[in-house]
Amino acid sequence: MSELELSPTEPVPTRHSLLRQIFRPRDIGFYLMILLSWIGAAYTEANAQNSRWYWHYLIPVFGLICIATQWNHVEPTVKARALLIARQILHWGTLLLLMQVVFMATTQGFMSSLDDRQASFLLMLNVTLTTFLAGIYFDWRLCVVAIFLGSGAIFMIMVQNLIPILVYVGIGTIIIYLVWIWLYNRWQARRSPKKSV
Repeated sequence: MSELELSPTEPVPTRHSLLRQIFRPRDIGFYLMILLSWIGAAYTEANAQNSRWYWHYLIPVFGLICIATQWNHVEPTVKARALLIARQILHWGTLLLLMQVVFMATTQGFMSSLDDRQASFLLMLNVTLTTFLAGIYFDWRLCVVAIFLGSGAIFMIMVQNLIPILVYVGIGTIIIYLVWIWLYNRWQARRSPKKSV
């Protein structure tokens, strides 16, 4: 065999850059949910009355993100994907219905003891619970979003100046997630058998 000919070897697995590992297509929905939660928490702090509508519109968006992130994780059959869509519609639709009941009760005087800030807090807690349950049943990363949402709701009650704290919590959550990805990839690289040349 001449020096120019290559000996048949197994293809070396390509190592992606850290930026590509962080922004994988399946993680974009996770980041989008955290960003939308930041916006919602800041909007709730600035205008509690009008922020209720933001949370109402956020529910279908969260449902669509869950469908998109789970689409390739179910069998590629019409039945399996229809079941995925039906479950997500029931899951997020129930929350939307509950939020509508709370909204109607506070605006029509049935629950006149709740002010706008308390009603927004109640709606944020409902979104937190539903997101956490979606994380348990569908994708663990939704639990991280729920923890962020829950901490935002608690800080909204405890602290008046909410936005800087939410930014720190969000940045901390993302840093912990990125460090975990980096450590996990290093651990996977060490576990894989080294190829002999």
